[in-house]
Amino acid sequence: MGDCHYLDGNVKAEKMFEMTRELVKILGIDPGRLRLEWISSAEGTRFAEVATEFTEEVRSIGPFTLKKAA
Repeated sequence: MGDCHYLDGNVKAEKMFEMTRELVKILGIDPGRLRLEWISSAEGTRFAEVATEFTEEVRSIGPFTLKKAA
């Protein structure tokens, strides 16, 4: 990786994303509610496509409700 023009920001973001994914799993939240994409600021159409696709995926998972601790 290391392809980010902000030096190593994308590498740090990916590590943080993976840690967050593990936490979400531990909390019992569907990890499908998270997504990491690399999209350039010049790719407006691609951003819109990914945002629409991800929104549809999350909607198909359904609403999230917190369960009360026992």
